[in-house]
Amino acid sequence: MSAPEAVVFVVGDELVDARRNDTVGPALARRLESIGCHVRSRSVLPDNVQAIVSALTQALAAEIDIVLIAGGLGPHEDDRTREAVAQSLGIELELDPKTLHRLEENYRDRGRDVPEGVRRQALRPRDAETLPSPSGTAPGFIVRRQRSLLVALPGAPREADESFTRGVLPLLRRSVAGGQTTATTVLRVAGLLAADVQRALAPVMPNSEAVRVNYLETGGEIELLLSARAQDPDEAQQQLEQVVANFESRLGGHVFARGKQSLTGVLAELLRARAWTLASAESCTGGLIGKRITDLSGASEFYVGGVITYSDEHKVRLLGVAEDTLERCGAVSAEVAASMAQGCRERLRAHVAVSVTGIAGPGGGSADKPVGLVYIGVALPDATRVARHTFGGERDAIRQWSATAALEEVRRALKDMDTLGQRVEPSEPATSLR
Repeated sequence: MSAPEAVVFVVGDELVDARRNDTVGPALARRLESIGCHVRSRSVLPDNVQAIVSALTQALAAEIDIVLIAGGLGPHEDDRTREAVAQSLGIELELDPKTLHRLEENYRDRGRDVPEGVRRQALRPRDAETLPSPSGTAPGFIVRRQRSLLVALPGAPREADESFTRGVLPLLRRSVAGGQTTATTVLRVAGLLAADVQRALAPVMPNSEAVRVNYLETGGEIELLLSARAQDPDEAQQQLEQVVANFESRLGGHVFARGKQSLTGVLAELLRARAWTLASAESCTGGLIGKRITDLSGASEFYVGGVITYSDEHKVRLLGVAEDTLERCGAVSAEVAASMAQGCRERLRAHVAVSVTGIAGPGGGSADKPVGLVYIGVALPDATRVARHTFGGERDAIRQWSATAALEEVRRALKDMDTLGQRVEPSEPATSLR
């Protein structure tokens, strides 16, 4: 049986003109892919009835299995998704008294007046099934048309996710998958481009419609979204485990986790197992490493803090980097990266410290030290190691890659693995002033 096909539409003028980034569309597409659906396309639509009607009509005419649209279900005049869905299906809107009562009670329970537009939110296309909306006031709905399932969800990320999880996901697993079971997992990879991963996996890539592999690349990390479908749950899981084993054998140490665990989460486990602490010294990344670490709840258990030493003066004053080392080797060098890491470890009294110094561009590069050149140092209790990296892309991409690579270099050092970048031995000992 071929995978059910889906299209995802997200509605909002603010998304079309890029005043706000679309996070709902990609998230819903990933959820659909994770249960074995093939997402044919994902589009952003304006708050315009005719534009929405045109997109929905084309999808329904193509007999897409799942037509999912998010946004435009609020109480305001420009929230037009309900009208557009009704027009595309050739049916009328009708009031859902239960939904209206729930919405009115919701406002009253919070001590707020019921707004005039709340009645709009209780309208739904005739024969539609209202979806639960636990955390919001914009209920979605589901309408069946021949072989297509049209799903309308609220546009707020949390509301869309909850409504999909509680109202849509169980239905899709029962009816769309044709009785089949889908086993899913995620392999997380650091330090490789998607093209590199694809080349490495080509010899073991499964040649079956029952197994799907999708790539999500963000700033030096790649999520491999894997799913396998079969009639029997055990068979689906066995297929998935074989794919995972083949992929891990090809990607080796670049795979840092399986499932939802982040790179920072992996570091947390490694540090907690030794009762060690971590500190960071950043130059070109400007605090991105510290942010990544503190994004993790409970980071205070192992992360003591960091310093941003953007100028040479502060590398000397805060980290103890020797002035003559800066003069001889330059701020972007293995020697300075090593000294920054050691000084950070000593002065913040951490077991491990990571340092980053590089040229993020667009200016500042030279023939010997081009834009994208980054040195990362990791100081351990008994050794300091430095890796040389060269990243491509614009300034933000270089900084994001540098932050990811820094965390990955720490992981590799803690696991006694080779460096991610080119291992470099500083030409002079890295010393810091106490």
